[in-house]
Amino acid sequence: MSIGSWDPSVGQSGDANGISADWLHRCVAFSAADQLHELSQHIDPDDVQRHASLMQRELEDWATVAAGFTSDELRHLVRFYTVAEALPGWKAGHKSPVIAFARQLRERGEKLDRELLLWIREHSDNRFLPYGPL
Repeated sequence: MSIGSWDPSVGQSGDANGISADWLHRCVAFSAADQLHELSQHIDPDDVQRHASLMQRELEDWATVAAGFTSDELRHLVRFYTVAEALPGWKAGHKSPVIAFARQLRERGEKLDRELLLWIREHSDNRFLPYGPL
């Protein structure tokens, strides 16, 4: 286990509200390539540190960026960020981007299917996923 240092300027630049669409497209690619089971081996440690602060962004910030993604991409982001909370410093609780992505899908009239809901439960101990505090 290693301990990193926190730099408040890291993760504060990007596209919408500090959340880079380019980074999110990379996250989609990790999920699409079925690399989630060994995520920590595929993400550069600098990227882990750089993007950890994003996990505490407000759901509205995530929703702004999510609007530009297809429904299929949003499902991949749900999967990625469900698993990513296991990365060091990535616990998000009620601020998880998964909640914003699931809401975006519901606003489009698309629900998460039973298979994905069960998958989320199997891969996360965050009790707020996928719909947030009730």
